[in-house]
Amino acid sequence: MIVAATVLSGGSTSSNKQSQTATVQPDPTSSPSTASSTTTATTATTVPAPQPVWRVAWGSPMAWGYGVASNATVRDLATVALGGQAIKLRVSNLWGTQPLVIGAATVAQSAGGSATVPGSSHTVTFNGATSVTIPPGQAVYTDPVQMAVTENETLAISIWVQSTTVVSLHWCCTTSPVRGYFTANGRGNMTAAANLLGIGYQSTQTRFVDAVDVLETTGQPSIVVVGDSITDGYNSTLRWTHVLQERIDSLPASEQRAVINEGISANALLPPSSTAPTDDTKSGGLPGLTRLAANALDQPGVGEVVLFLGTNDLWFGSSASQLIAGYQQAITQAHEAGIRIVGVTLLPRSTDKDEYWTPTDQENLVTVDNWIRTSGAFDGVLNMAPVMADVYNGQCNPTALFPPYDSGDHLHPNPAGQTAFADAIEPAILQLPPLPQVPPLVSVTPTPGCDASSAP
Repeated sequence: MIVAATVLSGGSTSSNKQSQTATVQPDPTSSPSTASSTTTATTATTVPAPQPVWRVAWGSPMAWGYGVASNATVRDLATVALGGQAIKLRVSNLWGTQPLVIGAATVAQSAGGSATVPGSSHTVTFNGATSVTIPPGQAVYTDPVQMAVTENETLAISIWVQSTTVVSLHWCCTTSPVRGYFTANGRGNMTAAANLLGIGYQSTQTRFVDAVDVLETTGQPSIVVVGDSITDGYNSTLRWTHVLQERIDSLPASEQRAVINEGISANALLPPSSTAPTDDTKSGGLPGLTRLAANALDQPGVGEVVLFLGTNDLWFGSSASQLIAGYQQAITQAHEAGIRIVGVTLLPRSTDKDEYWTPTDQENLVTVDNWIRTSGAFDGVLNMAPVMADVYNGQCNPTALFPPYDSGDHLHPNPAGQTAFADAIEPAILQLPPLPQVPPLVSVTPTPGCDASSAP
């Protein structure tokens, strides 16, 4: 059974007046019941076909509210990591200050840019209606769309914002690719337009749509990464999660899994406090502990969460003990949801002109990484700090980022660093079979006698 539901920003499930009556629809695929045939000598039992399961296949967490949409159309581009026979969308008004009135919505195959493949457009409904009102701070799932999608296919999701509201969006990054389009206010319903060329503007942000679920039959759970700007791909044209997905996509279809990037630039694990305020001018989203449920644990078909947050907390002023206590809360949340949680050691970083990294910050980082590695609190650990440290090609500075992996700010990896990060992930820690590596973008040789294990 497929049920449409409304999800609160904190991750709990509730309903609003526009969707109080849940829409129950028959499963679009019904597998034959187990059958058996008998001969005079043996009885053979037919193995039942895998049952279709909803799994999150793409995500783009809403990071903040910026700008106003009024009688305008947005078109988000979403590349799903899984193929399947139907999809559902989650539309968010997380940062809106007024109800978000969606007058119409469509989803189609992307033909590149703002264009759609002719004949591929599907009308999207909400509890059987073509419009819905989403209160501030909430999100709503659409009805299932009976639309076959293939692995790594890009969808063009178009929404007519009929009301006037602050735009909930995912902001990223200085070098990120185009992720969507939007029209000027007052242009009206352009959701059925085959192309927004000439009437729309391209954008590196996604707006309103924060998840796409796929009804699929592989049976392999999705991996959700909750992170900050390093995971979001700041100062890079490549994300390590995409490279990991490329490695996973080499597996047979029955073993493949989706890697969902829920990174938000400037995100911190802990809520802001008087001693550790966050940098609101650079977005940052809801604190990791607040958004963990909605962005990861409550998403359908998730098997494990990779938590890669903390460097911003230390820079904002949190102590090592405060951050460790936050990790313990996140671990408890995940385990109560029955989901594995994997920790990631914080990467080496050093001072740049914008973000002064103090000796106290460095001491806290060492303490935190030692706890992540040795406490046994996480279900697994990706020890990435020594992988990214300056311990190659004759250099031995474990507390700094390796220069060929450095985007220039001494914190965020460039494409070569993002690739090296993904290649160094041990598949077994994520319950994956052996995976091939992708070709590195730079050649490195570990420095003899340099103890990389001390990083950072």
